[in-house]
Amino acid sequence: MSDTAPASFAQRRLWFLDQFTGGNTAYNLVSALRLTGPLDVPALHRALQAVVDRHDVLRTTFTAVDGEPRQRIAAELRVELPLTDLRGLPAEQRAARAAALVEADTMDEFDLATGPLLRTALYRLGEQEHVFSVVCHHAINDGWSMGRFHLELSALYPDAGTRLDPLPMQFAEYAERERAALEGPQGRAALARVRERLTGAPAVLELPTTHPRPAVQGFAGAVHELRLDAELWQRVLSTARANRATPFMTLLTAFAVQLSRLSGARDLVIGSPAAGRTSSAVEPLIGMFVNTLPLRLDLTGEPTFAELLLRTRRTALAAFADQGVPLEQVVTELQLDRTPSHDPLFQVMFALQQHATAPELPGITVGFLPVRPPTVFTDLWLDIRPHGDGALAVFRYRTELFDAPTVARLAEQYRTLLDAALTDPQQRVADLPLLDDRQTEQVLREWGRSAPEHRWDVPVHELIDRQIALTPGRTAVAFEGTGLSYLELAERTGRIAARLAEQGVRPGSLVALCLPRGLDLVPAILAVLRSGCAYLPLSPEDPPERLARLLGRSGAAGLLTTAELAGAVAPQGLPVLAVDTLTGPFTPGEPVPVSPDDLAYVIHTSGSTGEPKAVGVPHRGLANRVRTLQDSQQLTPEDRVLQKTPYTFDVSVQELLWPLTLGATLVVAAPGGHRDPAYLVELIEREAVTTVHFVPPMLEAFLGEPDLERCGTLRRVLCSGQALPTPLVERCLSRLPVRLTNFYGPTEASIEVTEWDCRPGPGRQAMAPIGRPIPGAQTYVLDAELRPVPVGVAGELYLGGVVLARGYLGRPDLTADRFVPHPFGGPGDRLYRTGDLVRWQADGTIDFLGRNDHQLKLRGFRIEPGEIENALRAQPEVRDAVVALTGDALTGYLLLGEPGTDPAVLRERLRDQLPRHMVPTHLMVLPAFPVTASGKVDRAALPLPTAAALVDATVEQAAEPADELERTLARIWGEVLGVTGIGRDDDFFGIGGDSLKSTQVVHRAREAGLTVSVSLLFHHPTIAELAERLRRETAA
Repeated sequence: MSDTAPASFAQRRLWFLDQFTGGNTAYNLVSALRLTGPLDVPALHRALQAVVDRHDVLRTTFTAVDGEPRQRIAAELRVELPLTDLRGLPAEQRAARAAALVEADTMDEFDLATGPLLRTALYRLGEQEHVFSVVCHHAINDGWSMGRFHLELSALYPDAGTRLDPLPMQFAEYAERERAALEGPQGRAALARVRERLTGAPAVLELPTTHPRPAVQGFAGAVHELRLDAELWQRVLSTARANRATPFMTLLTAFAVQLSRLSGARDLVIGSPAAGRTSSAVEPLIGMFVNTLPLRLDLTGEPTFAELLLRTRRTALAAFADQGVPLEQVVTELQLDRTPSHDPLFQVMFALQQHATAPELPGITVGFLPVRPPTVFTDLWLDIRPHGDGALAVFRYRTELFDAPTVARLAEQYRTLLDAALTDPQQRVADLPLLDDRQTEQVLREWGRSAPEHRWDVPVHELIDRQIALTPGRTAVAFEGTGLSYLELAERTGRIAARLAEQGVRPGSLVALCLPRGLDLVPAILAVLRSGCAYLPLSPEDPPERLARLLGRSGAAGLLTTAELAGAVAPQGLPVLAVDTLTGPFTPGEPVPVSPDDLAYVIHTSGSTGEPKAVGVPHRGLANRVRTLQDSQQLTPEDRVLQKTPYTFDVSVQELLWPLTLGATLVVAAPGGHRDPAYLVELIEREAVTTVHFVPPMLEAFLGEPDLERCGTLRRVLCSGQALPTPLVERCLSRLPVRLTNFYGPTEASIEVTEWDCRPGPGRQAMAPIGRPIPGAQTYVLDAELRPVPVGVAGELYLGGVVLARGYLGRPDLTADRFVPHPFGGPGDRLYRTGDLVRWQADGTIDFLGRNDHQLKLRGFRIEPGEIENALRAQPEVRDAVVALTGDALTGYLLLGEPGTDPAVLRERLRDQLPRHMVPTHLMVLPAFPVTASGKVDRAALPLPTAAALVDATVEQAAEPADELERTLARIWGEVLGVTGIGRDDDFFGIGGDSLKSTQVVHRAREAGLTVSVSLLFHHPTIAELAERLRRETAA
């Protein structure tokens, strides 16, 4: 015999989650009591039965009626109390074994339809030592109710016939009253207030997780505990009193500051459980009353901790005043985008628990046995509870997002920030530290600085002069079957330098070069440097108008070019030398002395306004780079280095000069040859090249050559200019017997400033690290306030040290903007602001995350395109991928390795790997990515999606359902949502669907013979997508 009643809102939410996940243990509650004394087991069993008889909710299961959950209340339920005897174990092992058995019990799923939803057990540790456990589903109980359960158990033991005050109502009646109250004027007004407070709140809090967020969140969890000592706890209490706040508000404010600093968000929502017992009539009841309140915290402006605490106080008081509004109603009212990858509205929770009071049993000493089930139902939950004279901060976290060391660091950061805030509540929250002194020392000094070698006092051209004297007969430069010995190199260099002096070019001047790759390029560069000047490379492939503009702005004192180019590029009045026509005797001169601060070269980089910026690099930075590169790569005179980078890009500087300081041979590629992988294979084989540099896209193309084994002489591959994908590392190391080194550095910091030796084997992340700073370089990962960020947290990379360029010539405004005062250095020291997002790893290496200006914002979600690109590159058919925002949709641009690959299949896989908002709307297959002159992907030149080239999630065909299956689904959606004219591309949640309506759709679809689940609907929220998935499953 049984009865049914409507489920409460909280029960409806838990029932839906059970339907969605197919049953899980994250919502299992557990209590374990350690009982010491002469326990009357039959009496305990009778008391337990009496409590279950008294409260209908403990005999409740759930059934679906037309897709809606209802409570089914059994007339009776015989409670079992199995006894497990552990006395056969050594005494010191029994308690731990009991705790393990209780934990295992919590990991056993409940069936909400069949029940029972309550399990009890007894474990005998000794004649007068027992552990009593209660495990139940959250749908029938909560933490406060568990205390009530214990209280009644105490009253009914040892005499189960003890009369208790009659209950004013049963939980089912409460559920009906709850619904009526919410539908009344006060309930509607409360819902309106909550809606107003939460409208426009961010969809997701992007914390720095250890692992990428999966497409479907799981419930596997772990716990990290942190002690807050008595002195700190007393300061929490006193600060709360001084600010007319509560300890809850004070601790929550500190947590909000930490989350804001870690995520960069100034507007965030944190969930917090409220007892939900807003009437004295429900005080004696057991059941699921707790409601989770979304607390929206505003950290905008520059508040002090005390000011922010006042904001938190107002927020908390308003939220708790409306705690009767169920969370599910709030989510539905806000029409939030539903995705199985994360919870709607908030993904982080905070709670301050009261002292737990153990029940009193006559003749029995009762204590709690700690049990930590390995489950969690939110990303991160900070649960603080009084403990002894202080408190215990318990961090619960999803193990699919965080690892233990990461959460341990989060916990220490919280204590550091809380301690500083309580020491001086009038501090700006922006100034509160996350790192203690030891951690600050680590990231600033130990990791951020590599000891300078002070080896930049000798300029590079003088190092080459010394080598010329040592090995005059060795080949210095090889080019297309011809070459120059070191002595011939010196002669050509001397001749050009002599002519520069004759033309009146004075030391300290800037000399422009406009030369094709060939035998004259290196002598021209060295001649400029020996003359005490700096060289400015210009590309002969540029239009004459651009060349004239750059020359005119540069203030160059002369131009070195060829006879063929001279007429096209030389402005009037500028001394011009055609280096290919210089012959005859000359008087060699001594090199002009230069200081480390004198300019060595000037490189133009692209500017955000479209106007190029002229970066001036001094001899100090160039010399440091060449010396440190040699320290890293250990070049020998027998090595042959390929020079293929256009000399207008800074990597060319080290390609051109580094090998000549060691007596090695520079092999110069033909003009345009750097773009042709087949030519490069042939050249490497013909010239026995040992060392080559690639940007990743060109390395990808080079590795695609079928006869790569011809490059057997290669020993080193240097890579920089763009993030290096781990699959590309694997491919390179598996196809070539080389050492692969990943470098990072902007032109403004003397070419490259960090390095990482790539290793065979699966990488720990999608991109190779950029490593550690080279000697003479400083690397700082800072937030917007120029404070060091913790390990794992994204920040902007700032560079310092001897590697820094002088600045942007002729642009003091731009120089001041990008070269900022050094917050950790001495007077006059500077840092370069790169605009690159990076993070520290726990081992002190740096991961490159992307550009600040590549971050995308779509429908309230902050999206890092690199994460989507990595997921696409992980598909076996995809060679490379780039993701961009086109209009209000994400487009993925693909290079496919297997012809005929259906991109629709790739999108289907992405749905299982990425949150829904990160799955590209369009996938567009390209034969090649557009690249800049330096070989990097040119994102600005990516084509807009076209119907002929893309696979589109919203293909502009007829909006009407395409076949009978789609018409059936549209009919069911219309019946449940009460709307007509549903198109095949309408999003279920965008036209009024919510979690409970999804269960009704599933119910009706199954009645129509379709195998649909709630999870499937969340993954495929349009008619077209859901129908396609059902067709695939049917075909399989």
